Amino acid sequence: MACDDYRGKLIEYLDGELGPEMRTDLEAHLDRCSGCRVELRDLRETLSLIARIPAPEPSEAFWNQYLREIRQKAERVPSLTSSLRRWFATLVLRPIPAVAVAAVLLLGAIVTWRTLTERSTMPELASLDLTHQLLVTQDLEVLQEMELLEEWELLEEWELIRSRVIEGSRRAA
Repeated sequence: MACDDYRGKLIEYLDGELGPEMRTDLEAHLDRCSGCRVELRDLRETLSLIARIPAPEPSEAFWNQYLREIRQKAERVPSLTSSLRRWFATLVLRPIPAVAVAAVLLLGAIVTWRTLTERSTMPELASLDLTHQLLVTQDLEVLQEMELLEEWELLEEWELIRSRVIEGSRRAA
């Protein structure tokens, strides 16, 4: 980095805002560069002189103007109560939409209530599930028996073939 780059970091260095790596790099540069050390010393002196200057207290006229502006801005912002009054006033002036909204809410409540009461009779469905499981189990048993029958048929066919072979060999002998 060039001296101009390091000089640009001096205020951050004095404020403690540099990362550890950059801080170490800058301190190593300051050890080698007398021009940057002089710049750092001058910057410290300038900042200490500025810190000694008392901050001027705003005048009474400033505070009066400031408070007046705040009051004006606060008056422009509608309050929550006035907004609610206006909203209810529109409902009174337009009763048809209000009745429609109330009807939809009432209908939703009734449907929800009926759905909840129907769910209380659901234990009967649990017994249907058990019945369904028994039927599936019986189907599996039937399938296993069919496999046994197929194996039995294969054994019978094998026995038939074997008996024919034996009969054929007896005839040949």
